[in-house]
Amino acid sequence: MSAPNDLIPVNGWVLDLPGMSSPQFHKLQGLSKKTGVMTIIDGGTNTAFNFSDGIEENGPVTITRTRNGSADDKAFASFIASAIATGKKINGSMTQRRHGKVVLKILLTGLLMNDYKLTDFDTQSKGDGAKSDQTYIAHVDHWEEVYS
Repeated sequence: MSAPNDLIPVNGWVLDLPGMSSPQFHKLQGLSKKTGVMTIIDGGTNTAFNFSDGIEENGPVTITRTRNGSADDKAFASFIASAIATGKKINGSMTQRRHGKVVLKILLTGLLMNDYKLTDFDTQSKGDGAKSDQTYIAHVDHWEEVYS
C-alpha cells in the first residue's frame, strides 16, 4: 500500500482501512486494553488477593473526521454504510511516520464498525464549532503495537 498523497495529519498518524488510506480523520480515541480482576479472600488471615482473570478486553474506539467536500467524504460514507449494514468485521492499521519513516504501526484486528453519528446541527457556532464532524464507533477484537 502506498503512502497517502494528501496532507498527513500534524501528529504523523495515518489510518489505513481496506480500500482506503488516510480518510482524513482528525481524532481516534479509546484505544485501550485491560484484563478483569478476580479477588480471592484468605479465610485464615482475611487478606484479599487480586489476580488477573486472563481475559483481554479492548475498549471501543471512536474515529472522528470532518466532512470537508473531498472525495473521501463519499468513499468513507459508503464504506461505513456497508460495514454497518453487513456487520462484517474488518482489519486495519494506524501508522505513525516521522520525517517519512515509519515509527510505529498499530494493527487493528476485528474492527466492528457499528455506530455512526453526525455532528449536532448548530447554526450559532463559529470556527471549530461550525465543523461538520462525523463520529464512528468501532469495537476492536485485538490490537497490537509494531515498532520498526
